[in-house]
Amino acid sequence: MLIEFKVGNYRSFRETQTLSLVASNSDKELPGNKINRQLPGMSGLNYLKSVALYGANASGKSNLLHAFSDVVHFIRFSAHKFGPNDKTIAEPFKYSDCISEPSSFEVTFVADGVRYLFCLSLTKDRVVEESLVAYPKGLPQKWYIRKWNQNTEQYDWAFPSGKFKKGRGLVEKTRPNAAFLSTAVQFEHPQLKPMYAWCANIGLLQLGGERGFPPKYTANMMLKSSDDHSLIEKLLRNADLGIVSAQVKEKMKFIPRDEIKQDIPHHLLEQMERDNKGEKKVVFKSLQVTLFHQISGETNVKMDFDDEESEGTQRYFSLLGPWLDELRAGNVLIVDELETSLHPFLVRELIKLFNSDEHNPNGAQLIFTTHNPFLLDTTLFRRDQFWFTEKNQEGATQLYPLTDFTPRKDESLTRGYLAGRYGGVPFIPEGLMK
Repeated sequence: MLIEFKVGNYRSFRETQTLSLVASNSDKELPGNKINRQLPGMSGLNYLKSVALYGANASGKSNLLHAFSDVVHFIRFSAHKFGPNDKTIAEPFKYSDCISEPSSFEVTFVADGVRYLFCLSLTKDRVVEESLVAYPKGLPQKWYIRKWNQNTEQYDWAFPSGKFKKGRGLVEKTRPNAAFLSTAVQFEHPQLKPMYAWCANIGLLQLGGERGFPPKYTANMMLKSSDDHSLIEKLLRNADLGIVSAQVKEKMKFIPRDEIKQDIPHHLLEQMERDNKGEKKVVFKSLQVTLFHQISGETNVKMDFDDEESEGTQRYFSLLGPWLDELRAGNVLIVDELETSLHPFLVRELIKLFNSDEHNPNGAQLIFTTHNPFLLDTTLFRRDQFWFTEKNQEGATQLYPLTDFTPRKDESLTRGYLAGRYGGVPFIPEGLMK
């Protein structure tokens, strides 16, 4: 579970900005949108299942998601996939003297029931400071602190808590452009594995681009599990797409070896050789999805998924599989521009799954960016679930919640947002096209 994320001097962020998923105790609306989890030292607090980020184009909302995903990437891969001379994830704010200062990040999260605070500060060449604090019983245990000493040109290390075992030789194995957390886990440090696993389970869905998200994942789920087939079919019916049922079949195509295209990757050809054991024909396996509709009173009208279904239907179907998996696992899911090629009603249905106690019993969280003003709906979200980004006169992103404006309970948030009452909308001068 993510509690809070801070970022400073990264891309469009100059001063440190904070995204909090701590629910407001003063807001009693939609209690099902909260995660009720009691943590030592955090009594009386609940946490949000989802957060919607609004802002004009180039205001920095996507940069916030990039910052979070970059930290996750650095923790997971800096020790074993970064080369000795590779650059870190630092991208300082360019429009001031901040360009020579480090980028900074702080992540407060819960892994295996324990709260942690991970802090990272780095330049493009090296980690400047890294620390990890654990709160297993509410009081802080400073597990490690690593600081670059400019005078000695070496790192100063400290392991203040006797509860943490630093591990033999791990300090010497940690490169300047890698996280100690990443390095220690590569050498099987037992105490750091839960934090690493939490990062590894964060979902990052990319919905843009020409190809979009492939349907194979959802199709596989339906093929392997009758329960998943029934649930996905139900979600398709409830989305008012005219769909009454769905079918997934494994399709096999036999192609003579001498007709196989030469541009097939070598490793796939080798796999085919192993699977077919010298046969003269190669078997290609694929999944065929067919959706059946009710049209003009006629039921079970067969529609080919690739050629006849709309892009929105294809994208909705493709999202359902990974969406349900993230919910079941209780993971954090990050999505940039959730409404891409999706009708607002379909987006609402996806969000409802996260805000539902029935479908989200394990406290999964959704953080997404959107331009859709009709999601500013207090029957779908609490007011503390809306956040905005806006650039100041220096071109730096400011991040703030809707609750800063204390809107009335009967106030139309959609009208207020479109009128610019909360910021986060583009300013277009009159006569722009003259």
